[in-house]
Amino acid sequence: MDDDDFDFSDADLDGLPANTLQQLETTAIRATQQQQSHLDNAAVHEDDSAYYGFDHGDEDEVVNLDDDRGAPHFPNNDATGYQATQPDNAATAQYHGAVEVEEVPRQSQVDVRRLLERIKKLEQEKRRLNQNLNTASAEVIKKTGEADNLRRRTEHAARQTEQRLAQQQQEHSDATGRITAERDALLRQLEQAKTNSAFDEYNRIEEHMRRPRRVVPSRPKPTAPLVVSPAGTPSKRQKNLPLGDGFDHDDVVMVSPSKRRDKSKAATPKQASKRKRQVTNDSPVPILELSEPRTQPKAPDPPSLNEAQFDIHLLRNLWSNDQRYTLLHRLLSHRCSRGDDRILEALTQHAFPSNNAKKLSSIVYDSFSASIPSNNARELATRLCGIFNNIWKQCLREKYYAPIYLVLDALQFILACEPAKTAVAVMEDVIPLIVESVKLVAIPVYEARNRNEKKTAFLFSSEYLTIADQVDVQSCLDLLYLLATCCVSCPSPEPLARFWRNMPLDWVLLMLIKEQPIPSMLILLRTLSTSALPASLGPIIASDPEIQTGGENNLLARLTNLFSESIEPIPNSKSAEPPQPVPESQIWIVRLKTLDVLIQFSIPEYGSTVIINHSLCIGRLIKYLNHAVSALYARPLSPTQPEKIATINTTMKLLNHLTTCNPSFNIKSKLNETLGGLHAYYVSLTRLAFSEGLVLEAGIKQEVMDMAHDILDDGLSPEEGDALAEVFPSGNSA
Repeated sequence: MDDDDFDFSDADLDGLPANTLQQLETTAIRATQQQQSHLDNAAVHEDDSAYYGFDHGDEDEVVNLDDDRGAPHFPNNDATGYQATQPDNAATAQYHGAVEVEEVPRQSQVDVRRLLERIKKLEQEKRRLNQNLNTASAEVIKKTGEADNLRRRTEHAARQTEQRLAQQQQEHSDATGRITAERDALLRQLEQAKTNSAFDEYNRIEEHMRRPRRVVPSRPKPTAPLVVSPAGTPSKRQKNLPLGDGFDHDDVVMVSPSKRRDKSKAATPKQASKRKRQVTNDSPVPILELSEPRTQPKAPDPPSLNEAQFDIHLLRNLWSNDQRYTLLHRLLSHRCSRGDDRILEALTQHAFPSNNAKKLSSIVYDSFSASIPSNNARELATRLCGIFNNIWKQCLREKYYAPIYLVLDALQFILACEPAKTAVAVMEDVIPLIVESVKLVAIPVYEARNRNEKKTAFLFSSEYLTIADQVDVQSCLDLLYLLATCCVSCPSPEPLARFWRNMPLDWVLLMLIKEQPIPSMLILLRTLSTSALPASLGPIIASDPEIQTGGENNLLARLTNLFSESIEPIPNSKSAEPPQPVPESQIWIVRLKTLDVLIQFSIPEYGSTVIINHSLCIGRLIKYLNHAVSALYARPLSPTQPEKIATINTTMKLLNHLTTCNPSFNIKSKLNETLGGLHAYYVSLTRLAFSEGLVLEAGIKQEVMDMAHDILDDGLSPEEGDALAEVFPSGNSA
């Protein structure tokens, strides 16, 4: 920058410390006031140069009068090593109580006026900069207010949108309800019309049967030809003659062939009320019976009111759709999970070793036919489940595991088609069978976890592989989860409590060791999430509270161990190739499902109390949170990034829920028994509290950051908070 009117360059003054201008001003004023007195008492110094010091507060400045520029010089005045020169003509110095004055030429005397004007100009510049700063601050405040207004307007618009959406959804629900009601009314009218039509048809048929039949005129008999008697008997008159009395007065018998004919023959009476002549049967052949009566059948009498009502009930039963045997029809046509055969057809291929002559399908048919018929469709389903349970039990007793998959297919199909009450009714019989079947595959894995050579060799033997193929553990656990969900859907909590009373704790802990297959662990964790009852967590092992609490602590310890254990399969000691490692995404999913189980446990007040009272649960959660946050930076943008973000959000929400539901709970008090827990607490929560949610941290929710900030505020002193704010000055929460 060019020099100004006072022969000072900005480069000479910009490097000065903040208080140098004030020192210059003070020094110039003192030098002006004392200039004359010092010049009168000056002495000549022996050396060619002299140093004059000015007393200013707590600092000492040294002025070099031999500088050729003629400007004040302050050696080592600040950290940058900037030096200012003092004019040679008249300078005053005080150094360690001694005053040394050297008479210098007058043309080197400092120009106080110019220096003061320069200071005044700098003060004006300073005032102008302050004004600009105030203006900029006001502008920032204005912009901040505008941003707040926009945010409030946006929130107001969002609330209005949500209200309109809710109103529209309510209107849609009302309209749907009205349409459904109208449809039901129309269906009822249609059903009523069908019923009335059927009744009218029935009445028409009944009226037709009640109406007398029309009398059909008989065929006229052929007229017999007139035969002239050889005795000269005159012919009969026409039949249309008037009704006579039986005697013909006009006819006279002229000649009688015999005496017998001379007698008059008695006329046959024609009225129906008179006695008829007895007909004698002189024929040796018996008389044939006629197929129809001689008299015309009369119309049946109209049925009484009770009989008509009974007939209507029968007609209604014919209209109704009988669902009693629908399940049986479906089961007969249902195909098994292995192959294309139907379940009962596939059972014909198996027979118990104790009775090879009788197929399992025959056992099913015989058991079903021997049961008492029932009109209740649910009883039929329960009876079928009992039949297949007996076959399953016999398979375990005789160690014949080949048909177990068919039994599982049948039970899953029956329970899927029937209401939840059926599953609750057969639950206590099915759970022990599931446990015993899964143990056949899970116990060898547990025994080989310590890399015992003999146990590991059995784990990879053909015998174990055959059992694992015949006993489908995944299907067994799916059936167990189906039973648990059916109990959850019941309005009463009693079925779910009975379910977990029948569940052994040691079996649950067995299935949660890190060597078990990942799919089996996932389905068991889903089942375990239903065990959060108002007074217990997990299996209910005893009525004694102390024993139950011990079992719950063991369960929580087993679950939280999954956060730090390395989940990997057991290697085959006889194979040179290492086993296939478990995918990283599967490990994150298992731990995320474990967090879901802990969240379900923390919802009831009892479960929340058990978790915070556990000695290691909180510390392991904090360390796992720190591990998840550190994993974001260990492998940036890895394929498992969504699982890591979901883990961070879920863990932080769980910790916040525990602290919110228990105001007297202090997280830091639970970290003393966990190695490195306090360090993980500060690092993980600070990273989350001051996170900006960008790039590697994208996906971390703002509410999660606020939760971490709130927990830090409760556990940090003001000095620690200020120190963290200095370390993370750009955080959202700072």
